[in-house]
Amino acid sequence: MKEIERYIKEIVSDLPMNDDEKADFEEELYAHFHEHVNDLMVKGNTKDEAILQAMESFGNEKNLNWEMKKAIFPFYKVVRYLWNVVFVTAFLCLVSYSVTEYYHPEFVNALPMDSVIMGFFIVAFIVGAAEVIFEAINDQFKSKWLSNPWLFFLVPSLLFGGIQTFSLVENPEQYQEGFWLDLYAVPIGAFVHLISRQLFTLIFVRNRRDYKENKVV
Repeated sequence: MKEIERYIKEIVSDLPMNDDEKADFEEELYAHFHEHVNDLMVKGNTKDEAILQAMESFGNEKNLNWEMKKAIFPFYKVVRYLWNVVFVTAFLCLVSYSVTEYYHPEFVNALPMDSVIMGFFIVAFIVGAAEVIFEAINDQFKSKWLSNPWLFFLVPSLLFGGIQTFSLVENPEQYQEGFWLDLYAVPIGAFVHLISRQLFTLIFVRNRRDYKENKVV
């Protein structure tokens, strides 16, 4: 039964629903799955065989999760991607401005627009490539470690930041007045990207729930 619960929870994971809607949908899926398993057992399959056949009949849980997201919110990933790019770019610009203002408050430290635009496209490329690789690996492998975005995005970026630390240790004079932050742009950006992903889900779910409650009232 634990395998069934894991399978169902994977399907409903991160769906843009509030808790009550997700619980109802999970219960409905569970009932349909059990009914299909019972039908297969009546035909002579063992319980384990029936569960495996039912899973094959329903389809890959990650694909079903994605299809559900598309049905509920057709442009879910596109909108989330744009949200992430804007969020990460804005945060990195804020950090850059704050550091410059801290070390040189006597200057006018407004960020040049061309630098902001360039930063936006760099973030868009890196975030887009990372998300595509993340989705491709999830389609190929059924691993809870690889499918965990926090592990997938953060661990490699922290390793990259650790390698960059050697440059700081060897040439500390090159990274004074906050320039050392440049070495950690990737892990900082990865962490902010993950926060942005979570915020997008939370904000969308909350807004959807509020809209539904107001409509009922």
